[in-house]
Parts: sequence; structure tokens; C-alpha cells
Amino acid sequence: MTILAVYREPFSFAPVVRRLPEGESLAGMRARMRGLPDDFDARGTICLNGHPVPRAAWGLIRPKAAAVTEVTFHDRPMGGEDGGKQILQLVASIAITVATGNIMAGKFVTAGGLFAKNSLSAMFLAGAVSLAASLLLSALIPPPTIEEGKKRTDPGSASAEGNVLEPNGSVPRVVGEMKIFPPLATEPLVYFSGQDEIVEAVYCLAGPHRLEDIRVGAAPLTSLTDIDYELREGWPGDRPLSLVRRQARTEALQAELRGHVVADSDNRTLESATGSTASALPQKQVVATRDAPDEQMLHLVLPQGLFKNADPPVAMRVPFRLRLREIGEDTWIDLPELHYQAGKIGQLRASIRLIWSDDATTTPGASQTEGWVEARITAPGQTVDPVQDDWTAHPYFDDGAGDDYLTAANLASTAVDHVIMDRHEVQIYLDTATFPKGRYEIEIQRGAPIRQSDWSSSAYTVSGTVWDLFGYQGSPAKIPFSKEGVSDTVYLARSASVWNEHPAPASGLALIAIKARNRQLERVSCRAGGWVRDWDGTGWRDWVVTDNPAPHLRDIYVGAENVDPVPLGLIDDAGLVAWRAACTTLGYSCNAIIEGRTVDDAARIVASCGYAKPYMAEIWGVTRDYDRSAEGPVQIFTPRNSRGFRWTKAFARVPDGFRVTFRDAARDYEARQITVFRKGASDDSARIEQVTYEGLVSEADVIARAAYDQAQPDSRGTFYELDAPAEAIVCRRGDLVGVQHDMLTAQAGAGRIVDWEYDGSGDIAAIWLDESVPVQNEPDFHAVTDLHAITSMRAIGRKSGAAIRLSDGSVTTQALANATGDSARLELAAAMSPTGLADGLLATVGPLGREYMRAVVFAIRPRADFSASITLVDEAPEIWT
Repeated sequence: MTILAVYREPFSFAPVVRRLPEGESLAGMRARMRGLPDDFDARGTICLNGHPVPRAAWGLIRPKAAAVTEVTFHDRPMGGEDGGKQILQLVASIAITVATGNIMAGKFVTAGGLFAKNSLSAMFLAGAVSLAASLLLSALIPPPTIEEGKKRTDPGSASAEGNVLEPNGSVPRVVGEMKIFPPLATEPLVYFSGQDEIVEAVYCLAGPHRLEDIRVGAAPLTSLTDIDYELREGWPGDRPLSLVRRQARTEALQAELRGHVVADSDNRTLESATGSTASALPQKQVVATRDAPDEQMLHLVLPQGLFKNADPPVAMRVPFRLRLREIGEDTWIDLPELHYQAGKIGQLRASIRLIWSDDATTTPGASQTEGWVEARITAPGQTVDPVQDDWTAHPYFDDGAGDDYLTAANLASTAVDHVIMDRHEVQIYLDTATFPKGRYEIEIQRGAPIRQSDWSSSAYTVSGTVWDLFGYQGSPAKIPFSKEGVSDTVYLARSASVWNEHPAPASGLALIAIKARNRQLERVSCRAGGWVRDWDGTGWRDWVVTDNPAPHLRDIYVGAENVDPVPLGLIDDAGLVAWRAACTTLGYSCNAIIEGRTVDDAARIVASCGYAKPYMAEIWGVTRDYDRSAEGPVQIFTPRNSRGFRWTKAFARVPDGFRVTFRDAARDYEARQITVFRKGASDDSARIEQVTYEGLVSEADVIARAAYDQAQPDSRGTFYELDAPAEAIVCRRGDLVGVQHDMLTAQAGAGRIVDWEYDGSGDIAAIWLDESVPVQNEPDFHAVTDLHAITSMRAIGRKSGAAIRLSDGSVTTQALANATGDSARLELAAAMSPTGLADGLLATVGPLGREYMRAVVFAIRPRADFSASITLVDEAPEIWT
């Protein structure tokens, strides 16, 4: 439990904050509340949750967080010049806090509405735990914070590393210029080309981008000789990529196609740990295609090669059988039996490609000595125990005449159809009329290794005997050839579904296509700058790469990346042009990566970097925050043109500093952390809050922004609200207005001008209001001759001034020369021009130089009767100094 004690003087908004120990009685709290009026024990009131506590019970009651959320100290103002208003004046409060969730839920709401559920004051009180989070909701200009972080994946050995876009996923857009690791438009395609491993990848960004300094890891792309690449900046009408024209989904398996398990004694007799012969036989692997691919690739790797030890190594061959069926079907379809042959030490790579085609006409082909050397549509069953039936492939692969096998020696006489083999791959063409595109299960199994010199293709025999190469003979069970000294390990490395479709068919994408040989594409990056239309003096027509926030905010509103762009007639181009010029003058910039964000979020980040907030109402533009010290208010509110004036203030426990994470352009946009302390705090052991700034990429900009964000709770922690009639339409969010009310000062007064007096030169010497207002005109200390005659020391030197809103909307302030007292006639200390003066104009009176409180419009909530509820915050010029 935290006990937060706050004291303020009457009519003051400057808090004095103290932390009190838990378990304190009300009397103990009162003793610790320094600065209370001297007569508080006799005249003051202490309330628990808004209910007065008898003075006699102050020493007996010890508030607990479970029952009490606020202790408030009140005093009755004295009569006389303050008007003698008999109200309980809040002079101090104690908020007993437990957790931020309770604050935001309204657990600490006071009788007067302070800290009500989801109120601005509650947000700032919650900011004692998370200031950055509360500023997103309650600051005039929220900080440029955003969530980030994506998991990176590694799809294979020769591969492309990066985020792969999900279907309908968001594509990042660069605002300004940033180093970025662009996402993959689709999964990379990795395949074998001969004994090389090739990876094809396409990276993308949303909208046109200038693409420079493309790198793979730390190496410039232009310096890598084993890489081809192609770029498209993303302009309408760009030619499609020619380097990469297909897309794929890959399943990385690295699963061994296990052959026969044999005993060490002769390397030929089957041996099983369970005693089951079946468990010692070759095991099948099953893969599945994706939906309706044009091609399915199976990649095989023989890590040690295929040979029998000898000098030179003896050539061996390994048979493979595949079958497939549509998912949901029961019947398997046998494909031709395939034989792979080699006599080589060292890794070998081989591919099996199943190709769906509307025209599956093929010309037979086979490798002669190494690689895919044989395909078969029948295999005779062995007559030795266990006796086997003949094996036959699907009739689709038999053209009806010729040999039931295909080798390089019988290309003209084979009956095997729809199969083409070469040294590195076998292509099996599947006519879509017989094998409709869909989702298929594919089963693959390898057989026993056999010596090439022992094999007869025409008779399907090993040393003259027909063998079941996927089974065994005799008892004990044996395979046809001893595996002693034989290297025949086979892995199914990958299964890839391939579509002959462009990987990035949509226009308007910036693309980087890369085709690499025997290389992993690790951390592909580039320096990307988003092309955007900029102001050319008469329109938004110049395509540029700029970090000025204004063109990018307008692009977010109306650009091609917005699927529901704002009509151009609603865009506040004049305001955006003015803001653009201010950003240039003040050095405001935005360099950010926008991904997976709504239009509102993207607009907030970009605008915030320019110390602005998106304005989305009758027009779309920005609300700026800047030093308004040299400006006058656009409107003045007094009790004559408003009602229900009230204010709330949250006394947030602001952290001692921010530990800010940002992308530092000076360090190649690497993430960097710096600590920015509030004024007066500089100890790393202080209470620090973590925050991430998006769009700011220089240390100086980050420090300036952190100082601004830290100052807002102190300088703009008070929220004023009032209700105004239809004339409230004069002001917009972000405008500077004036407010005067007797809750702010006892010298407040206002009225409508009904007449005026001229001096001898035609200027205005005095004005008349429709009611009397209080005017002060007291001598200062130097003019006082008898201090005993002074009834109130606080009145010494008091002067009044009048602020008049003229007919053109401007505000003029004039010192008054009246004697102290109430008067409807305001005598001007210096005559003013009659220009803009008219009947019914509003005039407000207050202390000279403080005729009204300067405030900025935070929010306007219109009502059906054209009136509005307006929320204001302090102008706070000190934020800019």
C-alpha cells in the first residue's frame, strides 16, 4: 500500500507531494501535512472518501486501503474580499493507492469526481506506475511509442532467413529512411540444381521505396559472386520479376530413409532388437503436398556418397518405390520403381519431381552410368520363401508396347511412359485428367543396395536370382548383398510444394529478388527510403524520400497503402503545409518502420515525431504543440459564455527518468538505450521507466522528446472542463484560448460591451459593460505612506486589466485606471483604437497581465444542441524552455 499526501494552497495548482508511512492515524497525517492553515485544528475538516470525520475521532482512525481510497483535508475560506463563499475548500489530499488497475478502474474516485473511472486524472495517477502508457491517453501530444518484435525463422540449410508474410499479412512501409530487414513475400524455394543447392527468395516492402546498400549479413550484395539479384522499387506499371517466377511451401524433414538392419556378423542377415523381421525391413516416410501444387519436389541426400570400399570404389545402386493418394482416399497409386546409381565418395544430392501438367507428353530419358539410371513399371515376384507376387505400377505409366523398364540403353523400345531421368533428378509427369490437382499423401521407401555389376535390368535379378529388393529371402532372412564396406545412407531432406505463380503478383510493392547458390541468405537488409509526394509550392506532386513528417502523414491519409483513403476535399492541406515548414525549421523528423498498424496508430507515430497529433474531424490534419508565448488566444471563456467550469488534477508519481530504446542512425540503426533524467535527478539507482521511441533516430532528438514527455505531467497535469454554447465552434483542438473564472481568482469578472466613450482624438477612453465587475487599483509599496492604514497586505500593488475579444476574433488587453471597487464603467489607462469594437463583445477583467488563464484545447465533445463540452490543459510555455 502507498500513501500519497498532497498539499496545495487555495486557488493554487502547484502541488507539494509527500509519502507517508502506512498505518498512520488521521491525527498523525494532519501533523505531517505541513503547510495547512494555522487554525486548521479548530476550523478544518478531514474527510474519508468524501465523508467528514468528527474531530474527536482523528486520533482513533487509521485508514486501510481495503476500505479507504482518499483522505482529504478541507478548510472554510474566510469572508471579506473572497466573497465569503461557504464551501469546503480542498487544501490537501491523501490518495491511498494499491495498484494501477484499481486507479484506472475508478477505485479512488472522490466525492467531487477526481480520479473517476477512465478519467484523465485517473490516467495520470496511473502514470505513477507507467507514465509512458498514461501519456498515450492523456497527453496533449502522446509519445511516439509502438510495440515491436517479430520472430525470425530459418527454413533450411541453403536458405533465406527472415519473416515470411502470412496470407493477408501486413507488409512494412518505411517512413523517412531506415535500415530494414524486409520480410519474405513467400517462403523461399530451396532446391537442388545438379550437386548445387539453390535458394530463390523475394523480399518486399509496401509502396515505392528507394532501395540502397543491400546486404547479406555484413556483406554488400554487389560483392557476392554466387548471388544474382533483381530490384523493383514498387512503382505502378513495374515489370514483373524475371529472376524468380514461382513460389513454394517447404517442409524441412531431414528424415533418414532407413534401409535393412543387418547383423554385424555378416552384414547381410536381418537383425532386430525386438526379434521382429518386419522391424528390420526398410521403413517408409510419408509426406503431404500443400493444396493443388503444380509440382512436388523430394530432395534426397546421401551424406557419405554411394559406393563399396575398393580401389576405385565399386558402383552401387539403390532402388526406390513411391506411391501416392489423394488425402481422404484409401487406395494408393504406385509410381514406377526408380534406381539411383553411383560409385562415389562424398555427399550426393538427388531430386524426385512430381509434375502435374495438362499435357504430360514426355520423351524418355535416363542417365547412363551415374544418377537416376532406371525406372520400372513391373518387378517379378521372387519364387524363394517368402514367395512374392509381381509388383506393377499404375497402368498410366505403361504405354502398352515395349520393355517394362527404362534405361539409357532402351530409350527407343521402352514401355515406361511419363518419366524422364538424368544424372541429378527424375521427373514424373502426372496428367491432370488422371491425377487431378489437389492434396496428396506421398509415400517413399528405399530398398537394399546392390552391386551394379550383379544387376540385370531385363531379368530383374541379382547374380541371376530374382530378389524382393524391399524384403528378404530365406531363413534366417537375408538381403541380396552384404553391406560390409558399403556406404548407402539416404536422407529425405525436404519436401516442397511448388506453384508456377509469381511470388509477388500485386503491384505497388518494392521487391528484392535473390537467387543464391550454395549460400544461406542470412539477415538480408537494405537501406530503404519511402517515396512520398511532397509539397512543390502549389501541390503535393514531387516524389521524394524525406524524413519530414508532414508528407508521410498526408500519405497515410490519402496514399495507395490506405485501403480506404480520406477524400482529398477533407484534407487540411494549409495546416499540413504550415506544419511541414515548422518541422523543417525546428528540425523535426520521422524515420520509422510501420508494420501491422492501423491508420490511427501509424498517423499517431508520424505526427508525434513532429510534436503533433492527428486531427480527424470535419477536416483531417494535425494538432500541433509549440511555444505559443507570442500568440494571443482565439477565444476567451468566462461565466458569461460558458458554464460548469471545473477542474481535476492528478498528482502522478512521475519517474526520475526514462530509459529510452531507439534505433540510432549513427550506429547503423542498431537498437540503443540511453537514460534521460528529469531535472534534478541523475542517479542510476533512481526510479527509471522503460520506454521505446519509434521514429526518432538521433540521441539529441530522443533527449529532447523525453524531456518534453517528462514535463507534461507536471506542467499539464490539471484538466479544466467547461460547457460552451455554439460559439465554441470558433476553437479547435490544439488552439490557444483564454479562461477566466472566480474559481481561478477572486478578482475575476466579465460582461458584454454596451457602450463606450471617446477621448478628444477619436480613440476609446472607457467602455461600459452590462454588469459591474471587480476592479483593483492599489498603490505599490513605494507609494504607501502609512502601512497602518492598509487593511490587507495582499492587496498592495494590485492592478486590474481588461481583455476584449474584438469583432475580428483578435484579443486586446488594456490596463484599467478605475479606483478599486465594483464598476460597470472601465476606464482605460491608455486610449485604444475603436477598430473592431462593437456592441455585445465580451470583455473579461482580472489581475493586470493575468486577465485570463492561457490554456490549450485538449478535446471538444459536441452535443446535439450545438453546444460542446471542452477540456483544456495549461499552455505551459516552460515546456519549451
